[in-house]
Amino acid sequence: MRPAALLILPIGLLLLLGGCARGPRLAERPELPDRFPYHSAEQIRYRLRLPLDTLRAFTGRASLQLHTPEGTDNLSATITARRNDTLLIRLSPGWGIEAARLLITPDSVLLHDRIHRRLYFGARTELAVRQLPLLTESDPFLSLLGALYPPPGRWLVTADSGYYYLHDPDGLFRYVVDPARWRVTRYERYDPSGTLIESYRFEAFDRFGQVFLPRRLLLERPTVGVTVRLYYRELALNPPALQFAWNPDPRTRRIPFQAMMERP
Repeated sequence: MRPAALLILPIGLLLLLGGCARGPRLAERPELPDRFPYHSAEQIRYRLRLPLDTLRAFTGRASLQLHTPEGTDNLSATITARRNDTLLIRLSPGWGIEAARLLITPDSVLLHDRIHRRLYFGARTELAVRQLPLLTESDPFLSLLGALYPPPGRWLVTADSGYYYLHDPDGLFRYVVDPARWRVTRYERYDPSGTLIESYRFEAFDRFGQVFLPRRLLLERPTVGVTVRLYYRELALNPPALQFAWNPDPRTRRIPFQAMMERP
């Protein structure tokens, strides 16, 4: 696996209530709420945010496809996450090989390239500024669950026969909201010229307790030619115990993230 491809994973992904779900069976879409299409922007934000407060941790197994100008990687990802604490992603190309581990803590980020015995490290604030300038969600826990919602601010609301559309007055951000499930199904970010910088699409929604969450996440960054597709095969929410196994080989070469990004 290419080191650059390993780094795209946190770029793309940082870019569900107790129990476990397996298989492709998905919940049907409920009926639209009675007040649709007359919810205000703040009411929509509240409905999107409220059920997420119950989510404290999750584990998942997913299929991941990463496309960059350098090529395409098809991987398996095992994810363990505790909200506002620690996130561990283990990547495998198959055949029982673990290619890399990504560990995010409140103050640091570590990426262990196990194939080439390299450990990339940096402060979390440094990673956010230097490596991940296009993140749309400051909370990687919710980002990995496809649970985006608009931040506080002024939002203009329109609606069609089944969805709400929220955008800011400058036209830089756009959210498509499914009021039947109260989830964002699409997020788009534009530059001042109107060029699409990135888009997230969330599909294959399933119901976990009182919250709907997508099994399929699609990230596209057209200007840099990056596409990330993630599909959760298994999800367990609020598991009773989590393990964040790390322990890299002490012979592993340690490299700052900044040095990795500055390589030609």
